[in-house]
Amino acid sequence: MAEEKKTNDYPKYYKEEEAYFPYIDNLNEDVNKQVLEAAQSAIRMFNIPQTQDGRELAASINKVVDEILRTGEFPKEYYDNDITLVAVELGCLYGYALMMGYGWQWRKIGKSPDELVFSFAVVSPDDNWVNPCGVYLGKILTGKNYGIDGKNDNTCLLVYNMIEDHIKKQPARKLTVLW
Repeated sequence: MAEEKKTNDYPKYYKEEEAYFPYIDNLNEDVNKQVLEAAQSAIRMFNIPQTQDGRELAASINKVVDEILRTGEFPKEYYDNDITLVAVELGCLYGYALMMGYGWQWRKIGKSPDELVFSFAVVSPDDNWVNPCGVYLGKILTGKNYGIDGKNDNTCLLVYNMIEDHIKKQPARKLTVLW
């Protein structure tokens, strides 16, 4: 699994006109450990092959999500059939795919240290783009990731593949959500 790169450049504070979220920082050790454990749990629960290739990992996650959407089923080990926990764990794993493929890192983002919007999300190295992976997978798995046809779309692999071209562009503001 890709390793989190801690830098001394954080926390950062952006002006409102510069970024959608003015505050960004590294995750603390406890949260970082929980994110890694959630990703490892998803690998075990869904028998996802270990890989160091982000695109392969995103493709595996895409297949798992397709199967859940098709059947409505996921491992019984998820207590109380909790689709939210499934989304968080697969989301954490998806974040690692973005780390491996594009060098993104886990960060916490919000208005201030006390007012977080995303307690964990992956962010591009230049802070231009952010994907709150657990929220993103939650939208897909609960049928709320609407495409232009008004239907729920599993866009895991599509978004992963689009990032390569997207990150070359400068968004209007930093920390633009990409999903």
